[in-house]
Amino acid sequence: MRIEAETLQNIIDTIVEIGQQAQVIRDEGLNITTKADQDFVSQADILVENALQNYLAQAFPNSGFLGEESGVKEGKDGIWVIDPIDGTTNFTLGMDYWCISVAYVVKNVIQLGIVYAPDRDELFIAQKGKGATLNGATLKIVEPLPERVVVGLGRSNRHPLNHYLNTLEHLIIEENIEYRRFGAGALMLCHVASGQVHGYFEAHLNSWDALAGLLICQEAGAASNDFMANNGLYEGNTLWVAASGVWQRLSNYFDVKKVSL
Repeated sequence: MRIEAETLQNIIDTIVEIGQQAQVIRDEGLNITTKADQDFVSQADILVENALQNYLAQAFPNSGFLGEESGVKEGKDGIWVIDPIDGTTNFTLGMDYWCISVAYVVKNVIQLGIVYAPDRDELFIAQKGKGATLNGATLKIVEPLPERVVVGLGRSNRHPLNHYLNTLEHLIIEENIEYRRFGAGALMLCHVASGQVHGYFEAHLNSWDALAGLLICQEAGAASNDFMANNGLYEGNTLWVAASGVWQRLSNYFDVKKVSL
């Protein structure tokens, strides 16, 4: 399904408006509950996801939804994949490193990705085959000098801690590569596209954290593995995205193969 320019702008405006509402709710005080160890949800998460689903259900009545908080609703014309607040811990602590992530997928192909980070005033947008932008400016991956590479990392509780620690050891000792972990995978992916880090790896990422940022990276020229393989949409997958030279340098260690776009 093709999304017309006016409709796309309405989607963007809605995401921005809802993101600003989340800021207000946070500033007025949050009610926070625990889903699992170091995994939280606030009333802002619920509000954002419900508001987005209500809007999209009216605008695209035949589409399905996959949301972090509300689960799956199947549809005929594709599926909207939503993380209402990626980086909830950061959000609840008043840190600026959090975002809303919205992707649209048709027949296992990501067609649209929007990531909005309200506290940072960063709006990333990509459409399949049409490039990626940050606040309207075109994004294009620039290859870093080998000695200046910085890789973003995520840590999944679905993989043993020692795997993450081994990755740190490999990057620091074997590769002499710096790393950063900011606690919001969708936004870190976007910062690969904008050059603030040069790659992002996580052993297992859910699709609502991955898809919008992945398309933004790919449309900016990054290399990646095939996240959608092996039912990645519903079950998540390993994700390694980077500038081409960085991707090649570390792909054998991460044990991934490049996707053909």
